This record gives sequence, C-alpha cells and structure tokens, in this order.
Amino acid sequence: DALLLQLTNTSAYYMYLLLLVKSVVYFAIIAFCLLRRTAVCCNGERS
Repeated sequence: DALLLQLTNTSAYYMYLLLLVKSVVYFAIIAFCLLRRTAVCCNGERS
C-alpha cells in the first residue's frame, strides 16, 4: 500500500513538473515571438 501511495505521489509530482515545464516553454516561445514582432515593427517605423 505504501509503495502504491509513493508511486502515485511521484507520478503526480512528475506530471505537475512536466506541465510546469511545458507552460514555461510555451510562454517563452510566445514572449520571443511578440518581442521579435515588436522589434520588427519598431525597426520598420524608424526607417
């Protein structure tokens, strides 16, 4: 029983960690795209 509980806790922990990492990567990609887009817009306005 204890082993099953530990396995469940570990599984939930890794699932949460995976979700967190996925969210961070997704956010980083969006932020990069937005920053690149604004940089292109700013450069276009300057010239």
